[in-house]
Amino acid sequence: MTLSIGRIDYLNIWHVFHLLEGVCPEGPEFGYVPGHPSRLNEALASGDLDISPSSSFEYLLHAEKYELLPGASICAHAEVQSVLFLSPAPLAELPAWLERNPGPVCLTGASATSAALLKVLWSQKWGLPAPRWQEVEPGAGLATGRPFLEIGNIALRHFVHPPQGWHIVDLATEWAAWTGLPFVFAVWIVRRGLSGTAREQLGRLQAHIAAITADLEGHFEALSRLPDLPDWLTSPALLRYWRAMNYDLGPREQAGLALFGECCTRQGLLPGMPGLRWFS
Repeated sequence: MTLSIGRIDYLNIWHVFHLLEGVCPEGPEFGYVPGHPSRLNEALASGDLDISPSSSFEYLLHAEKYELLPGASICAHAEVQSVLFLSPAPLAELPAWLERNPGPVCLTGASATSAALLKVLWSQKWGLPAPRWQEVEPGAGLATGRPFLEIGNIALRHFVHPPQGWHIVDLATEWAAWTGLPFVFAVWIVRRGLSGTAREQLGRLQAHIAAITADLEGHFEALSRLPDLPDWLTSPALLRYWRAMNYDLGPREQAGLALFGECCTRQGLLPGMPGLRWFS
């Protein structure tokens, strides 16, 4: 059988999949399905994917359907650079700006985790009045002229080439300053109920993911010079970005994930913080 693997279309894990396909190539055993995190969430929930790095919020919301791949995530201990809130005014002046300019705060539809994180920070860290939230297509935020959340490669481009007149807030930096913990944006989610053959294939995939993420630094220089990377991103900027990311799911990352779940529960976004079920 072919193990169906979700593949996030973002640079934060592009290098991991580039190396993974070298040892688990597309073929009769492994198949890769690209998409942004929300699309992969839907495919996992419908059973169209067997495993995917996908929104940590998806796991927290539907933990009864899933298992977690031990030791694997996409997280940031400080800056993340690609999960950004862009505002036409500094945060301290944003309530007054919203009063003068009535309308929504826009959320990209690409990530449930990042949208939940912004809502938590908005209320529980920044103490801002509740706005009217409105979902927009990925990449559409800047054209609205409204404060907006952007993620992925589009957000990274805004970080590297800041649009004039906009104030940029890195949500991982805000979380780390507030909690002292990493923020786990994505976990490797395994669909429950896989066959014995699929679980054996998944065990081999897990071993390769662990080996690749443990040795990423040794591949960075060569990977950063590959021709299929965006022309707007210099090699030093890409290396800074990759080095900001972390791919562990150890005790501190699990503590950050649990705290996020508790914050989302207080916010009314989750019914409660579920237990963590592990693939073995």
